[in-house]
Amino acid sequence: MEKQVNNPLVIRCKSCGGDQQFDIVKQQYICTHCGTVTEMDSQKAEFKNWRQLHFQTMQQNIGLARTFACPQCGAHTLAAADDASTICPFCQSTMVDASFDGASLPEVIIPFKITQKEAEDKLKSWLAANSGNPAAQAIEKNLHRFTGCYLPYHIVRGAIGGDMSLTIQSGEAMNYPFKGYLSHTAVNASKDWNNLFLDGIEPFDFDDTRAFDYRYLNGQKAKIQNVDTLGLENRIAKETQNELYDNLSKKVRTKEVAVLMHDQNTESIAALLPVYLVQCKDGIAAAVNGQTGKVSVATGKKKNLTGHWWLWPMIATLAVAAISGIIGGLHSGLNNGLSIGAMVGTVFGLVFFTIAHNRHRDEFVDEIITEPKTEKSHNDTRTEFFADFGKGTVPVRIKFFTVGRIIKTVLITLAVIFLPVLIAIPIQLLRGLPFSDIKIGYGAAWYIIPGFFAILSAGGLAKAMMYGFPLYEEILPDGTTKKRKVSTNRKRLKPEFLDNFKILFASKKSSCLTIGIILFLLIGSVAAMVS
Repeated sequence: MEKQVNNPLVIRCKSCGGDQQFDIVKQQYICTHCGTVTEMDSQKAEFKNWRQLHFQTMQQNIGLARTFACPQCGAHTLAAADDASTICPFCQSTMVDASFDGASLPEVIIPFKITQKEAEDKLKSWLAANSGNPAAQAIEKNLHRFTGCYLPYHIVRGAIGGDMSLTIQSGEAMNYPFKGYLSHTAVNASKDWNNLFLDGIEPFDFDDTRAFDYRYLNGQKAKIQNVDTLGLENRIAKETQNELYDNLSKKVRTKEVAVLMHDQNTESIAALLPVYLVQCKDGIAAAVNGQTGKVSVATGKKKNLTGHWWLWPMIATLAVAAISGIIGGLHSGLNNGLSIGAMVGTVFGLVFFTIAHNRHRDEFVDEIITEPKTEKSHNDTRTEFFADFGKGTVPVRIKFFTVGRIIKTVLITLAVIFLPVLIAIPIQLLRGLPFSDIKIGYGAAWYIIPGFFAILSAGGLAKAMMYGFPLYEEILPDGTTKKRKVSTNRKRLKPEFLDNFKILFASKKSSCLTIGIILFLLIGSVAAMVS
């Protein structure tokens, strides 16, 4: 869609009028058409001038609007001066005139694009598809209260920097510097609505943004911001952090990250965004994006974001058991294959479930249902990691979990668990006997012992190996990447999980006993297999 010429969210080139994009590496705005460069300070000064002129214009024409206050729900709304309606768009009560000094006037607006009838049809489609949901039944009864209103937001844009932190063990964390740019992070500026609920109707298409004008209020009312300055700053900081968290956690493919912001060069722009709403009792509500038609429903219930934490370890356990069973069956027959599959699956299953349980944390939030069922788009938020390899800071990609690392970890684990088999194979070959004569099942005692230790160490070992030793790829100017080696602290291979084994080696006597038991099980298992 072609961007509006009077869209103040667009950074325009002074040379050709084209759009300028922010270059995170160079920390400059660069025209996508002619390459003209604009420094951040210059852009901010230009927007400051626009903001002052806009405020003066709005103050001069403030007589074109009137304000209302609702004695029932406390909402303050802005409407056109000739608007005769005094019905509150939120609770349907009769409003009264109220004074307004214009201090909280919006700077930009996205006009309504779909009619109330079109929005109501979209909501009715959701209600029909979810007729058995108690929330749908409550909304159906209150559909006569469904109405449109501009809601107050603040749009945050600008450069930002900080560290992404990954905790390896208590008291030790790895920090990865990043820089980023927020284009259109929308922050709800009304304390009367659940942020998660309103997030459900995002994203908005900010290409349709216009400079605010009182004429956009014809036929619609606008809610006036009722979050104080400190509360708004806290909301902006939290929403910005959440936006960066979503972006960075997807980059490194783990949610076990924390975002620490320390460099901000952002602007907060007061905005009105179009929303159709209906509110019921017990926290039940529905909203429809007045621009795109996306539906968001608050059911009034709580849900656990990590309720299915057991799913991936179950799938991984079944996969390992099946593969082991097939290999064992080809070697020793169906019955032995089933036994081997069950045994290996049990050992690895315990490891997988231990890792998953250690990472699992119950997190209950309000249940929000959206239609269409798509996540909020974060394409407008861009981030890059940076590292110094001795010749200055350069942009990089960071990886922790790769196919090669996963395969290597699985192979090492299998080698430890099936060590007696690996020793028995060359012994059997030296004796001139076939490999199929090895009695793999006789090593059961050994298979369980390494599994036990693996369970104790799984969580800490995974963090130490993966998070403590990242893989770096430098992003070159032409967009290609180059692998880079970084000197790492090998002490990170000695994390907390080793504390689980201290009791086994607490003294010379216990150390000798532990080593003796290990050798006894290993030698006994090998002897039993080749006998």
